[in-house]
Amino acid sequence: MMNAGRKMCKAALFACGVLAAGLPVGLRAQQNPAPAVEIDNDDLGGVVTSRFGPEAGVWVIAQTTDLGTRFAKIAVTDERGRYVVPDLPKAHYQVWVRGYGLVDSPKIDAQPGQHLNLSAVVAPSLAAAAQYYPAAYWYSMLKIPDQSLFPGTGDKGNGIPPEFKTQDQWLNFIKTNGCGNCHQIGNYATRMVPAALGKFETSRDAWAYRLSVGPAGHDMVRFISQLMTPDGGQLARLADWTDRIEAGELPSRSPQRPVGVERNIVVTVRDWLDPKHYLHDLTTTDRRNPTINAYGPIYGDTELSSNAQPVLDPVHNTKTTLTPPVRDGTPSSALANEVVAPSPYFGMEQTWDSKVNAHTSVMDQEGRIYWAAQNRSPKDIPAYCKNGSPLRSAQLYPLDVPHEGFFQNSRQVTVYDPKTQKFTMIDTCFGTHHLNFAEDADNTLWLSNNTGLGGAPGTELAVAGWINTKKFWETGDAAASQGWTPLIVDTNANGKRDEGYNEPAEEPDYSKDTRLPYGLYAMAYSPADKTVWGSSLAHPGYIIRLDPGTNPPDTALAEIYKVPLPGYGIRGMDVDRNGVTWLPLDSGHLASFDRRKCKGPLNGPGAEKGEKCPEGFSFYALSGAGFQGDPGAEENPYYVWVDWFNILGLGPNVPFETGNQSDSLHALVDGHFVELRVPYPMGFFAKGLEGRIDDPNAGWKGRGLWVTSGNRTPQHIEGIDALAPGAPGATPQTLSSPLVVQFQLRPDPLAR
Repeated sequence: MMNAGRKMCKAALFACGVLAAGLPVGLRAQQNPAPAVEIDNDDLGGVVTSRFGPEAGVWVIAQTTDLGTRFAKIAVTDERGRYVVPDLPKAHYQVWVRGYGLVDSPKIDAQPGQHLNLSAVVAPSLAAAAQYYPAAYWYSMLKIPDQSLFPGTGDKGNGIPPEFKTQDQWLNFIKTNGCGNCHQIGNYATRMVPAALGKFETSRDAWAYRLSVGPAGHDMVRFISQLMTPDGGQLARLADWTDRIEAGELPSRSPQRPVGVERNIVVTVRDWLDPKHYLHDLTTTDRRNPTINAYGPIYGDTELSSNAQPVLDPVHNTKTTLTPPVRDGTPSSALANEVVAPSPYFGMEQTWDSKVNAHTSVMDQEGRIYWAAQNRSPKDIPAYCKNGSPLRSAQLYPLDVPHEGFFQNSRQVTVYDPKTQKFTMIDTCFGTHHLNFAEDADNTLWLSNNTGLGGAPGTELAVAGWINTKKFWETGDAAASQGWTPLIVDTNANGKRDEGYNEPAEEPDYSKDTRLPYGLYAMAYSPADKTVWGSSLAHPGYIIRLDPGTNPPDTALAEIYKVPLPGYGIRGMDVDRNGVTWLPLDSGHLASFDRRKCKGPLNGPGAEKGEKCPEGFSFYALSGAGFQGDPGAEENPYYVWVDWFNILGLGPNVPFETGNQSDSLHALVDGHFVELRVPYPMGFFAKGLEGRIDDPNAGWKGRGLWVTSGNRTPQHIEGIDALAPGAPGATPQTLSSPLVVQFQLRPDPLAR
């Protein structure tokens, strides 16, 4: 009876979801026929109807394989079911309808310039409809440990590893600062155990094996081992999750169709590189002047996976690669592992072989691309970094000890100039991770290095670094053009930085300043006061402000702020032009921190703890499915990017949070979220994003957001022929490559 009741409830939810997606069924059927839409000879347009009448808020997808890359353009129907897919390159297309409450319609052959009315197919069951839900709706079915099992002390656990003192700390580990940093979990490939993986007695055995395969097997086993307990821990929970799904259990909630301005969004999907190598980030333009590199190539960053960096030509829809150089003796990436168990896709092949390890990139005012990339061995530290160097940064804080392991000084800077097609290596003393340009006469490039987690090994390398790029291009002198500083907090409240300071492990002497043990992950520049900000991943998450002062490094002072509840779990961050910092959080929020709201002094005793200004934080809750027993949405957002110049059209200073579990971006507009969803291919896992203006006089057509999909298993993205990844018959030839997604915002759903 309980099972029957659940099925009735789910059927009711399904029916409500279908009705809520547009007008009520009865009213839709009574509407007058929608007038024909106007199109140009490079558009497709028409009306989408189902057996219930016009279908509002569903997607029309036009895809071709005739070009130099997978190309799909996607538009949303208006309240009468009308659509226009605009500006299609000349090619043969397959066109179909996808939407919540539907199953995919048959694919229709078409060419630009056609009026094409389409028949939507209403899902015959909730189970059929749910196959199109974003991963979050499936992963939220995972049973998480009850909050009562976390004693808050770490000395007991009732099946919880002792290092996890709170439920939010545990959730953060299975989200962005653990498994969810690299994978979208809940998509088809992860919620099922593919037959190609092998035969196992139990699902727990299958999961134990699955986590050992491929080039990241060592790391995945290391992560899951931290969650193991006598009752099987997270491994048992994952097995229970997939068993219940295989038995027919379905998500308890369904997603909402696009509404309002969300129906004006046009999504263009292209792929680059190949299914074996994942992408991390991209760059398209100079953020300070987003008209730089107009209509030019998009450059990608492959991190651990490959030495080759992808390049997409969005005008001709072709993809190529560039391979930055490395010096002799440069090792393969520290995170690349020997394959010990065969992948169901690539067997024993070591698909990750990067020495370049290009993590993130930015573009300068001349169109040059700067990668945070490895170009030498971490052990080959230049003399100008060490004690005895004439560099002021080295005199104050020498960096002369190489470090092995995850947090090591393993990246420097490599630059590519498209005009000369030449690479230049800049050897930095500090490690590099994320990077952003300041708005100053020196075109200062600020860099983080993600070293140190509140006492973890490597805290002595927790510095912020910079390069005076104007000086470097004038002189070619890498040593004289760079500087760095440890993160020093003014705990003696004298308003300046002093030479002596407390080390993190010492009992603080508040007659001195204090060095922070937290390194910077993100790196963002604030135009409002010419400071730089970064995030620290130590739980529950911190943001750090660095004021360089008039003569860095001597004058550089830091401030630190801890994320208060209900927030937790940070990775990236960004700053708007008013100086407000925006934070994506595992708690299911987008948060802001406005330093102008702080009521008390921000320096003095205790300032190193980060608790000086809780009133500066505001939290905006995401909607969508959540774990039972957790009030937040099941989302693990990786990064946030702020649209300084209203490039997309939702307004200046609008923050865009990556929706890594929901195939989307979450844009906060006037306190409410606008969802920019990628319905096809399923598995979009946003990492890097930027806005670019190609033609300021071309309206919406001359501007857009560019986002790369950074799932470390791009083969889990829905395949090129729409064959679900992991389904019987999936082969490397049908698997998807990493994606580049372009978002544009029309004034209405039929603009062309």
